[in-house]
Amino acid sequence: MIPVHFRKPLWKLLAAGGLAVAVTGCSISGVEKTATSPIDAPPAAVENQMLQAADDAMAPMGSSAIADGLTVYLKDSKGYVAPMTLDRSKQESATGQNAPEIEALAWMTADAKLAGQLPPGFTPVLPKGTVVSKVVKNPEAGSVTVDFAKPLSGIPASDERKALEAIVWTMTELPGIDKVHLTVAGQDMTELPASGLPVPGVLTRNIGINLERSPQVKVSESMAVTLYFSAKNEQGDGYFVPVTRLVERQSDRARAALSELIKGPQDTKSLEAVMLANTKVEELALKSDTVQVKLQEQDWAAGMPMPAEMMEGLVLTLTEATGAPKVAVAVNGSTKLTGADSETYEQPVERPAQINAFTG
Repeated sequence: MIPVHFRKPLWKLLAAGGLAVAVTGCSISGVEKTATSPIDAPPAAVENQMLQAADDAMAPMGSSAIADGLTVYLKDSKGYVAPMTLDRSKQESATGQNAPEIEALAWMTADAKLAGQLPPGFTPVLPKGTVVSKVVKNPEAGSVTVDFAKPLSGIPASDERKALEAIVWTMTELPGIDKVHLTVAGQDMTELPASGLPVPGVLTRNIGINLERSPQVKVSESMAVTLYFSAKNEQGDGYFVPVTRLVERQSDRARAALSELIKGPQDTKSLEAVMLANTKVEELALKSDTVQVKLQEQDWAAGMPMPAEMMEGLVLTLTEATGAPKVAVAVNGSTKLTGADSETYEQPVERPAQINAFTG
């Protein structure tokens, strides 16, 4: 796994060469999470609304960290569904070369032969014995159909939604795919067996992932934004977790997403903020294929390094919200930004093709 360096994002500490310490998140006022229940199940109205959303989502773009990597969504030790990019060559040596969508579903299915290829603390979302009869891609329509041999029984009702999210978000990582159709023995999958949650004929990323419920927001007046926070496994390796949060409906989705990213995660026991809570957004605009954002940070001065987790979380969140492949960042009017490893951010930063690459 390529670790996210968990530095506390205080510019003065970075400028002084401070040691890496954990980021502390900021809770939204009035929302408390407990260690025993890190993710609240959203109400049925929220699930149905998000499952029926019609907007398309952009698949990731950018550079690769593994020569032949494949991004799959697995469940971490805290119960979140998170992307992990795995090395296809390792699976091919054990099972033979298959299409990437077949290999992805194999990693997402409990199998003792493949368990050792998964990152520590991560588990498949589909039970042992799950059989995929076939996967059919339709590049012209940007869709993929996954046909299961039998209903997805054996998944607890509380985890069925997570399994659905993992399948949809994994399939839409494939180039050119933004819609997913699920069938069972050739017939449309209309609901999940244990929970009875309805499954629309066309699924996109608008179903959300790791849904957050906030009592301050009325479902009928809400919209969803997906934010990328950081987390660590028991070995201390860092990774990003996407969280879909319902917010008050507004015209500028990108600005809404950035505002929520700055607020930080609700579940501060499992997730960590990637930005300071006092960061101000001076300007945010989509120009051509690039999101241009200007931030104000009172504790930052020219020459100070930018935390890598901040830049990565910012780019992932804004490209998810807009579908644009790149983000150009300025802080206090300066675009001459560099990371602690001397990486430069002066040019627009592309969304990575691989997230949370695991090299074993």
